[in-house]
This record gives sequence, structure tokens and C-alpha cells, in this order.
Amino acid sequence: MKKVLILFSKSDWKTSTPPKDKAYRYSYEYFYTLCRKNNIQVYRASYEWYDFKKKIFKYAWIFESAGNNWQRVRNIKPDFIYDKTKARPEIFYKKDLIGLDYPFINHLEFTKIVDNKYTNSLMFFRWSKKAWLAHNQKEMKKIIRSIKTSKIVLKPLRQSGGEGVQILNKADASKCPNFNQTHLLQEFIDSSEGVPGVVKGIHDLRLIMVNNELIYSLIRQPAKGSYLANLAQGGTVTFIPLNKVPRSVFPIINQAKKLFESFRPRIFSIDVMFDKKKKPWVVELNSMPGLYFSPKGNRYMEKMYAALLKVFQARLKDLSGKKI
Repeated sequence: MKKVLILFSKSDWKTSTPPKDKAYRYSYEYFYTLCRKNNIQVYRASYEWYDFKKKIFKYAWIFESAGNNWQRVRNIKPDFIYDKTKARPEIFYKKDLIGLDYPFINHLEFTKIVDNKYTNSLMFFRWSKKAWLAHNQKEMKKIIRSIKTSKIVLKPLRQSGGEGVQILNKADASKCPNFNQTHLLQEFIDSSEGVPGVVKGIHDLRLIMVNNELIYSLIRQPAKGSYLANLAQGGTVTFIPLNKVPRSVFPIINQAKKLFESFRPRIFSIDVMFDKKKKPWVVELNSMPGLYFSPKGNRYMEKMYAALLKVFQARLKDLSGKKI
């Protein structure tokens, strides 16, 4: 049986069952079982569990069967690694070292490009608000003078899940706590009119891509009183059929196809907002769209997992030269 290791960020090896959230656990167990039925054993491990001298993962979790049957295993040498870590400088460094020993999906350079919010704004300049980089509060105060909207967006250059993102009134922005890591500043996008023909209200539209195929799409809307639609920030999700996706986003998808063609396979998402004039704006890209699906999203889950399985099988075939 072939071995694929899904790499996560920090994790407690002593926890009783990963992941702790039952809703998330169902999605993972479904996918791990699907892979196992197709002769692929999936392992779950933290990058912290890698032994750089022996070039093995000292610990990992596997899911063997129904009934909450998660097992601890040791000394794993996977055929390749599927990267699900958070975007952090220290993690990038560790992954680069692990990448000397094992191939990754996505390619590590692709991940660095896609998860860099400033790079995104340059690659998709036709659909991106102008971006500025600030390394501290002093630099931010100078930049604010050039921003025209009454609100500004301040977010860490490399983070995911909405962590560290702030929507600030321009007049109050200079009062925000000082920071010592690079942040990106942009004009605020008023998305209160919603997605044309689909939904009203503040939103972002997420497009999930596997290679050149749009697999599924969803709309995320923030909790009342918030502008942040990420699930981790309390947002809600509504899946939408592909035939409901506004045609105005397809030039963005085509641009992504052209830009990233040299990276295969590639699994990523594009987040878009629509302004009051119904113009789509690229908010950010994500090289690691989530594997969790709510019960309402089961048919989308099955489609995504089938696409991901095909990616795994193709990569294993490339590595071995044999049918999996």
C-alpha cells in the first residue's frame, strides 16, 4: 500500500483522537477511508514530528476503520507529503528542509507564491486593490495618506484563516497597536451589495481549483457586526452550484490557469468580493483550501475528495512509473 502523509502544523501527540472536533473528524475519516479503499494509506502528522537526522516522521496518526478507530504509528517514510500547514515563516523553513527528502503537493514554491498576499495583488492587478507594505506603525501612518477609502484593510503578509486581519476606520488606524512583522495595507472593498444574482450582503466568494478545473464554489458571510467571513472567525458557508457562479470571475480563473501552468499538480482557492458596481476583486489566494465540509456540503465533499484522490494517484504513478 502506498503512503501519503498529510502534514499539519503544531499538534499534541498525546491527544486522544485527532482532530478533536467531531464535525471535522467525519470529513477526514471519510477521505482517509476513500484513499485506503484505493490502496493508499494516509497518515496525519505535524512538521514538528520530523526527525531530520533519520529522515523519517517519528509519529503519525492513521484511521483504519469506522468506530473512531484512530491509531498511533511510528517511523513513517511517505511516498509524498500533502501540505496542510499554516503560512508561517518558521514553518516554511522547516518544510524546505523536509522537501529535500520528500516531494510535496503543492510544490513548495507554488505555496510561497500563492500565500503571499502582496504577490497576489501584482499577479492579479486588474482585479486587485493597490497594496502597500508596512513593516511597522510608523510606515503605516505614511501609507494611510494615500488610501482613499474611509476604512482600510490591514493584514499580515503571510497568514491564513483571517488571522491578524483588521478592518480599521482610517481616522483611527494610527491608534492600532504597533507590529513588528510585514503587513499589507489596502483600500476597503464595500461588498454589502452581495454576489450578483446569488446572495445579498457582505460576503466573499471562494473558488476551489484543482489544476485547471473549478471543482466547487461557496459563499462565506461574516457573523453579525464583523467584516471577516472566514469560518475560523465565525463566518457561515453556503455552497453554490457552478452554474450560479458569476461569469465575471472567469477571466480571473483563466488568469490563474496561465500564471500557474508550470506547477502541477496544484490545489488552491481564489477568494473574490464584488463591489457596489458588481466588479469582482481578488481578495487573496490560498494554497491549502480546507478538507472540512459541513453535512450540507456532502455532495461537494465527495466531488472534491474524488478530485484529490485522482491527484494522489497521478502523483504516485509519476513517482513509481506504475499503476496504483
